[in-house]
Amino acid sequence: MACDETPSTSVIVPCYNAAAYLADAIESILRQDHQADEIIVIDDGSVDASAALVTGRFGARVRYQYQPHQGVSAARNRGIRMAEGRFIAFLDADDLWPPASLGSRLARLGAAPESDCVYGLTEQFMSPEIDPATRARLHCPAGAQPARLAGAMLVRRSAFDRIGFFDVSLKLGETMDWVARFEESGLIAATVDLVVLKRRIHGMNTAIREKHRRSDYLKVLKASLDRRRKAKRLLV
Repeated sequence: MACDETPSTSVIVPCYNAAAYLADAIESILRQDHQADEIIVIDDGSVDASAALVTGRFGARVRYQYQPHQGVSAARNRGIRMAEGRFIAFLDADDLWPPASLGSRLARLGAAPESDCVYGLTEQFMSPEIDPATRARLHCPAGAQPARLAGAMLVRRSAFDRIGFFDVSLKLGETMDWVARFEESGLIAATVDLVVLKRRIHGMNTAIREKHRRSDYLKVLKASLDRRRKAKRLLV
């Protein structure tokens, strides 16, 4: 771990049958201009070569933890509990960080000590191996966009201590739910005008794989409205 004068940063990589992309994701973390203090891969019940890839290729550079399949929220939460850093970042196993991603967000938090979280821009790309037919049916927005995705945010550990972790009952919209609770709590978010996340489109993204669970988005919106109504009643 880093010395006391250096911000200690933990990067959590939830993984579920993503061996085809996992090495690229980890390598993108290792290539950062500002190195993370620890990388934690939470294998959420994979039955592919994910375990062998992490332990065989990266060894002691990455902490590997297996758990029975429970979903991305439970995997991220497990990583948060294991993490030793004061700053928590996430990268899904099929996505990438540009080299300045982590350093730019750490610098922004350092310049805005009142902030509890910082987001950057997200750029989506079509995974090069997908066939033309699959490519034709997938949507990949062009250009950089602000998006409050887990892989684009860097969070002070104290924010999780205050508002809680990701909701394990949600298979979709878990980050939307956490961000809503973050905003409702009065915590402060800062931004950087830089692409910090490259999101891979490949046909088996969670939003596609779990599309039958899209009602989770409605649950997130209803829960947020209910909390806001309750808070308003308490103020009357």
